[in-house]
Amino acid sequence: MAVLPLNTFRTITRELGTTTLTVYTCPAGVTGIVLLAQVSNTGNDTARVTFSHVRQRTTTELVKNSPIPIEDARSVLTGRLVLEEGDRISVAADANNALKIVLSIVESANT
Repeated sequence: MAVLPLNTFRTITRELGTTTLTVYTCPAGVTGIVLLAQVSNTGNDTARVTFSHVRQRTTTELVKNSPIPIEDARSVLTGRLVLEEGDRISVAADANNALKIVLSIVESANT
């Protein structure tokens, strides 16, 4: 059996569209901690974002239809978010190719 590193730091970036996108799934054998989640608007109009935590069949919107003005950004977390194995982060926008997300995550091996 492969040994997982104790802590692995990851940065994930995605361009968002109107279809809900799973941007991160916590892998087996680790606990994920989202340190930062920021969405920027690079489009030509105010756009809205929905940022959700998904555990099994339960979706919890942490930010729903939050407006982000042109050339601005929004932190969609006010603190850290702990993710268990299989938990997902999903994001959707109300416009295609206007919003971009960056996640900073530390994955800690479960012992």
